[in-house]
Amino acid sequence: MTFPTKHAAIAALFLGATTLAATDAAAHATLETAEVAAGTTYKAVMRIPHGCDGKPTTAVSIEIPEGVIAAKPMPKAGWNLETEWGAYATTHDYYGTPMSEGVRLIRWSGGELPDDFYDEFVFRARITGGLAGHTLAFKTVQDCPGGARVAWTEIAAPGQDPHDLARPAPTLTVLAANKGGHGHNHGAAPAGITVDAPFARASAGPVKNGAAYLTIRNSGDAPDRLIAAKAPVSERAELHTHLHEDGVMKMRKVEAVEVPAGGEAALKPGGDHVMLMGLHAPLKEGETFPLTLVFETAGEVTVTVTIGSVGASSGHGDHSHHGSHGTQKSD
Repeated sequence: MTFPTKHAAIAALFLGATTLAATDAAAHATLETAEVAAGTTYKAVMRIPHGCDGKPTTAVSIEIPEGVIAAKPMPKAGWNLETEWGAYATTHDYYGTPMSEGVRLIRWSGGELPDDFYDEFVFRARITGGLAGHTLAFKTVQDCPGGARVAWTEIAAPGQDPHDLARPAPTLTVLAANKGGHGHNHGAAPAGITVDAPFARASAGPVKNGAAYLTIRNSGDAPDRLIAAKAPVSERAELHTHLHEDGVMKMRKVEAVEVPAGGEAALKPGGDHVMLMGLHAPLKEGETFPLTLVFETAGEVTVTVTIGSVGASSGHGDHSHHGSHGTQKSD
């Protein structure tokens, strides 16, 4: 369920709450990964350690700070999920699309987390490049039966030790982009994503669209998802697939391409692919162009795409790393 932001309601939730003493004052709500590189997609895992003075938690609300855009929460079994939308202070570029508004508050409700247990609430969002060097506060509120509430909303003043606060808001430190490697979350385990032999077919005449193909290998222990792409040769890039319906092959846009742990995902002619929409010029055989792939966990990985013939069915087969035409690795 999605509805417009009501600023008065948010203010009442995060500023007017009566905060109860928790059973364990040292057990704060925290983000699992507390550092991230600017200009990347961040998977936020909010850890809720306890209830309200022995009462179970029945709702969790998280306020999305300015500069964090395209927030998308993960549904949680047994809980209702709501988002509140609002305008951003500035318009941001989101893979070629201007974005001036988005999710500003996420709320899970209707479930029950007993005081003796711990749980996690997950969403992903884009950390814009201008946030490098900033520390972001994700104000979080737990609601419990009878109007009880724990509000993790306090923000340290300049020079103040956050550990001196009774209810500190969970924080995220945003590092400069070059400190985050190739776009994965700083502090997280390497994702183990490798991209092999990316290629495109030369344009057959003055067409406006093209496609890029490649194989993604995941040597890590956790699955990942390809969620977006961008390339300077076109106005935008989208993830597409081919489907057979009533004997006719049709093309459909997809939200993501799954890459299983220890497995691979092949983007190839007749299947999943990166659609290049609105080519600035026809693709010419023998030329190359950069393509940036955006993964949910690994972040951004940029590869060099070789343009083959009009009927090319595979890449050139080189398998060198970092800056070569064949393979790029997230490390």
